[in-house]
Amino acid sequence: MDKQALRKQYLEERKALSQEEWRKACDSLFEQVKSNAALIGGGPVHIFLPIEKFKEVDTWPIIRWLWQEGIRTMTSVTDTERDTLSHVWFDDKTHFITSKWGIPEPVNTPPADPSLCTVIFVPLLVADKHGNRIGYGKGFYDGFLSSLPRSVKKVGLSLLPLVDRPIPEELHDVRLDVVLFH
Repeated sequence: MDKQALRKQYLEERKALSQEEWRKACDSLFEQVKSNAALIGGGPVHIFLPIEKFKEVDTWPIIRWLWQEGIRTMTSVTDTERDTLSHVWFDDKTHFITSKWGIPEPVNTPPADPSLCTVIFVPLLVADKHGNRIGYGKGFYDGFLSSLPRSVKKVGLSLLPLVDRPIPEELHDVRLDVVLFH
């Protein structure tokens, strides 16, 4: 099966999660992040903000915990005209707007340099045991991840279990270092 067919399959599988199953999976991932605090170190941390309509991982409990631990956070803002991501700092005083894709985006925040991060939390639909992932297919994160120093850990958060068969790799794909999954 090619990546596009797999993408469709796993997006539908994730959308089919009941509200209770989704919440349980998000809570499980939050607990895994907390129990792997050594992975984060002292930060800063780059983390995606969830697209609700796609039932992405609710990262807000993780974000609030990071702030409680004194760890600074940054996120991406999508530039759909250039097909790139820019990166900005955000905190508990930040205001957000929702982009046309349903992504919460910080307003009036300073630019951030993700190469300073200890960890980048990466959105995905599903991953395999080798760290290959299926995202939404636009390549935004692969381009971003390929620009980072090797010292920055790339951690995927998946509401679905790892797939048994290898996910097909493309030349531009960047493997994750760790995948936390429910």
